[in-house]
Amino acid sequence: MSDSPTAGSPQDPYLAVRFHAAREHQKAGALQQARQAYEDILAQEPAHAGSLHMLGLILAQTEQAQQGVDLLCRALELEPNNAQAYYGLGFAMCKLKQFVAGIECYDTAMSLRPQFAEAACDKGSALIELNRCAEALESFDLAILWRPDYADAYVYRGNALRGLQEDARAVQSFEAGLAINPAFASGHLNLGNALLAMGDYEGALASYDRTIALRPQDAMAYSNRSGVLKHLHRFDEALRSCERAVALAPDFAFGHWNHSLLLLLLGDLRAGFEKYHMRWQTDTFQVIRRNFFQPMWLGHENVKGLSLLIHTEQGLGDTIQFARYAQVLAERGARVVFEVEPALYDLLRTLPGVDTLVRQRDPLPAFDLYCPLMSLPIGCGTTLETVPCAVPYLRTNPAKVWAWQDRLGPKTHPRVGLVWSGSTTHQADHLRSLMLSDLLDSLPAEFEYISLQKEIRPGDMAAVQASGMAHYEDDLLSMDDTAALCACMDLVIAVDTSVAHLAGALGLPVWVLLPHMPDWRWLLDRSDSPWYPSARLYRQQQRGDWSAPLAQVRADLLARF
Repeated sequence: MSDSPTAGSPQDPYLAVRFHAAREHQKAGALQQARQAYEDILAQEPAHAGSLHMLGLILAQTEQAQQGVDLLCRALELEPNNAQAYYGLGFAMCKLKQFVAGIECYDTAMSLRPQFAEAACDKGSALIELNRCAEALESFDLAILWRPDYADAYVYRGNALRGLQEDARAVQSFEAGLAINPAFASGHLNLGNALLAMGDYEGALASYDRTIALRPQDAMAYSNRSGVLKHLHRFDEALRSCERAVALAPDFAFGHWNHSLLLLLLGDLRAGFEKYHMRWQTDTFQVIRRNFFQPMWLGHENVKGLSLLIHTEQGLGDTIQFARYAQVLAERGARVVFEVEPALYDLLRTLPGVDTLVRQRDPLPAFDLYCPLMSLPIGCGTTLETVPCAVPYLRTNPAKVWAWQDRLGPKTHPRVGLVWSGSTTHQADHLRSLMLSDLLDSLPAEFEYISLQKEIRPGDMAAVQASGMAHYEDDLLSMDDTAALCACMDLVIAVDTSVAHLAGALGLPVWVLLPHMPDWRWLLDRSDSPWYPSARLYRQQQRGDWSAPLAQVRADLLARF
């Protein structure tokens, strides 16, 4: 933000000289010297508006935002029409995460000073924090109208466009800002993030490298760079970049989490899961973090005779995959309380090892310890060689299986259940999902294909209808229903979704189609899974190219049946 001098001047020339010297320290970044100088002035002249204003800014910049707000308000009592002070108060309010109040201050500043581009720009950033990205875009456009060479506004405008899922336009905005100020390190970082989201890994890598050249201590740039290198299958370099990120910032939770995903992908499950626990310190996971009075269990206490709550935390597939640990805990003598998503409740009622099954948001019984579901491998000491892999650990409802068999009628060809797309809200859905028409074009005709999809996208419905493939989306009310339908198949073919985990946990034959960069749980360069012995993995050989795995699926189908 700008920190131009406030209106008004000291009451005597000597104070004016001292105030000017303090301002020079502040402009040079010597904030401690500037702070001391302003405090000395205020000790002599408590109503010195300029020093109240500038000291308030320094406090807000140095993580003492509430004190900064107090001083800026005192400055505005003395100079109520000071646009710059309102701008500073907006900045301090936003540091306190009081973004609505900050926006009001920026609006007041713009009403007092025509074409106040910096206030419009910072208002846009506050609107992004409130996820009001369309309004933020308008604010950045206003800042650029008032100041066409405003590099910051172009870059932050790119962030608003990214929030609106317009990555291509965001790239253009980032590049416009960087053309004005090529030394804007954050601009290169944000450009790299947009290019990464678009799958331009080489471009993203170049942007992160430019960020690091300008700002060598930027841990976020090293961490994001590791993600690009992972997509490029340059794993040794990716590891080094992760390690550099956490060395630069040992408390950088996102960097540790990113490092954990790479370790897990490479098969170092013990170290990977230990670092994966750092997810709870990231902004993404703090929103869903559960806080209980009871201690969290990570393997340090003997659980024999104790009641241990395990609770779900992420997607249905994650719950299905890690539900196996209930039996491991029961074998150690724990009384397991398992809180699960309502969609999984019926399916998990027969899960071995569970004493009490609870739906999310229902009252919990008493318990002694708790553990988030995906932290259980830490306490259980899981390595690649000790993954609990006894399947099936889930069971179908016999009545539902019989009902599906009756509905499907006599079988005249091998039945193959298909899942070709996942949730559109999944961050990597564009990598893992494919069009049904592409899948059907690759499959031999001598089979009965049945959709196992809970939801069919509008773009796939024409292919469903043209193929005559049976689909029962309206009847798959829970995962228990889907499990029973899966049990009627001779084979399940699925992309990386919860149904792939479901079929594997049921011990059913399942062929999983994986993108060039798979999720960590499927590891690398292998056609089997330590988590699901009945699974066979078919991997893309080139990014975005499903032709090789689909050709292999076709050949294997014809050979198997």
